[in-house]
Formats: sequence, C-alpha cells, structure tokens
Amino acid sequence: MEEPLTKSASNFNFSGKTYNKHPQWYNQPLRLSEEQLDNPLLVLDDFFQCYHLNETRELLWQWLTAIISSPGSISSEPLERSNHIYFYEKIEEIIEAAFVLKTNRLSGDRNPPDYSSPLNSEA
Repeated sequence: MEEPLTKSASNFNFSGKTYNKHPQWYNQPLRLSEEQLDNPLLVLDDFFQCYHLNETRELLWQWLTAIISSPGSISSEPLERSNHIYFYEKIEEIIEAAFVLKTNRLSGDRNPPDYSSPLNSEA
C-alpha cells in the first residue's frame, strides 16, 4: 500500500490519466500548468483555436451515441444511459459557457455577439 502524499505538489506537472482518487488530487486540477492555473483563459483560447463550437458539439454527440448504442457498452442499463446523456448535456453547457467567455473577452465586452440568433457566426 502506498502512503498518501504529505507535501504540496505545486511544482508537480501532471501527465497521465486524470481520473485519480488520491486524497490530495481528488478534487484538484491535474492537467493545468502553473501558467494555466494563474490564467485559466489560456486553456479556453487554446481549446477554441483547435476546435470550433459546432465541431465540439459533433464530437460530443459521436461520443454519446457510441457510449449508449455500442454492443458491450459501459451503458447497458437505462439509468447508466440516462446518466451519460445528462453528463453530455452538462459538458455541452460548459463548453458553450467557455465559448461565450472567450468570445466576450476577445471583443472586450464592448459589443458582445448576439447569441440568441441561430444564424450568428462563431468567433
């Protein structure tokens, strides 16, 4: 049995799986660098330089449909499928909120885009 960490890991740069039940890491960011911890908007900038909002929705949908419809899926029970759909919806909300934060920051909040129109173009 490994002993729990007793020293701060503030200079520790994590790489590997982020699912971790270690007591000191359980509810802490594991993938963010010190720079990203100091300025989390850097993560949003990087993410939306790699993926457009609609592309993200498409990838999330592909993941969800694979999880709930594949033979031998981890979601064979109705409650598990429901939980995955709920999680999917919440992740999509987080990504959309991040998109709004990033877009408003780039526009300087002077004239934020009108998101009420489905024809609005993405930044």
